[in-house]
Amino acid sequence: MSPMNAMNERDALKGQVRFLRVLAVGLATSLLLLTILLSMVVFRERTHIVPPVVQRPYDIGANFGDKDYLADMAAYVLNQVLTVTPDSVDFQNKVILKMTYPDGYAVLKTSLDAAALRMRTDRITTVWVPRMEEVSVREQRVKVSGRLKTFIADKLTSEHDKEYIVEFTVTNSGRLYVTKIEEYVKAAADRPAD
Repeated sequence: MSPMNAMNERDALKGQVRFLRVLAVGLATSLLLLTILLSMVVFRERTHIVPPVVQRPYDIGANFGDKDYLADMAAYVLNQVLTVTPDSVDFQNKVILKMTYPDGYAVLKTSLDAAALRMRTDRITTVWVPRMEEVSVREQRVKVSGRLKTFIADKLTSEHDKEYIVEFTVTNSGRLYVTKIEEYVKAAADRPAD
């Protein structure tokens, strides 16, 4: 091979390498831009859900659930936890635990298991009748007021006004988790005098 042919071939190969490098950088840049665009669409777009039973749509997005969605989910959660019989308590607890955020799972499971054991042992049935809710969309918290009726062997043994707080976490993908369910107890200064 002559030196002139070798130089021409080397120049042609250098040109091909340069072209392929520019193409690779262009493709990597396009891939990065498309990934950013896709993540913006997935994490920023709100999903409108219209369940068959509920008559109003919900707006759910990245770390966001609207007021109606949080209120209805709190009502559902409290109904599952507080309207129970000794025969249904285990199933209803499983439903709530499937919705529980992993960080609070152990605490909530312990609490629900203890309540279930007591209900089965003493044959207690409870019925929750909600009255009013206060929703904090920013804190993803719902405070629900209502009346809790307790029956032992089909006999009404107590009926008390109670308030419960249900806290949620909505993930980047819009999935809702229960983080806390607790009874709200007013401080002594806040309670009305009897």
